[in-house]
Amino acid sequence: MPMFDSLLRFKAEKESQLFIKNCIAFDTPRLENEVFPSECGTEMDVVYKDGSKPLKLDVYTPSGCTGAKECFILIHGGAFVYGFKKLDQNFGMHLAIKAGIPVVNVDYTLMPESDLPQIITEIFEAMNFVYTKYGFETFHTVGDSAGGYLAYMVAVAARDSNVAQGMLVSVSPKGTVESAGLICPGIRNTLKSFPGIYFENLSGSKDDRQRLPDYAYDLNLIAKKDSDLRVAVITGEDDFLLPQDREFKDNVPGAVYYEANNDGDLKMHHVFPIAHPEWPQSVKAIELIADNAVGRR
Repeated sequence: MPMFDSLLRFKAEKESQLFIKNCIAFDTPRLENEVFPSECGTEMDVVYKDGSKPLKLDVYTPSGCTGAKECFILIHGGAFVYGFKKLDQNFGMHLAIKAGIPVVNVDYTLMPESDLPQIITEIFEAMNFVYTKYGFETFHTVGDSAGGYLAYMVAVAARDSNVAQGMLVSVSPKGTVESAGLICPGIRNTLKSFPGIYFENLSGSKDDRQRLPDYAYDLNLIAKKDSDLRVAVITGEDDFLLPQDREFKDNVPGAVYYEANNDGDLKMHHVFPIAHPEWPQSVKAIELIADNAVGRR
């Protein structure tokens, strides 16, 4: 790796470590104090991919829901380098209750141990697993921050084999994806800074590396590609990605958009519906994502 690339990688590593430290400081007390809704059953830590580090998923099923043929695929955020499905469990259970269908909460291999094609492939593998095990044939992707990016990219790639091929995805998904719910999504990244620097596999010589298309680094470039995909974009007044999300929703035909305003001590920070699904603004966001999935057919 050339010295300049090594310096960029070193800088990204420092940014990644600081980001993870800040996330842990925010998430640890939050998780310790969460109270989960009782109207939802859970099936936890189901292995969907064996290996030295098995990948697992949870299934949250609202009371009275039997024989469902559709579900949400919930993808946690964390700038692709941090996170785990537990972070989104409370939100996922609230979403399942509101929508009346199961939510499948998926773990995936974090960067830099993985790259973007591997993560998308793993989510496809999770979809294929629940297609076979539970009979889910219709999917609605949903995710926050980096998970919002993945929710959109997974949905478009699942519906368009050319996009999947461009993203170097090695698995064909079963079933169909009808909608994508994006919570404070990351839309634009760069190849030379965190976290985009981890998107591609840097092994091998520079000439032999397979490059990802430009739209991997800016979802606006494929936003008009699939006008039939139902998209909901959620953001908030204090979301640092607010400008990106405003631009993105303007590029998505027919997108449902909700920009939550602060209300006294309730500050609409980045991924507020994940951290506080009981807030009135979060309840509205969950309702919009649920309706975008099951109510806009």
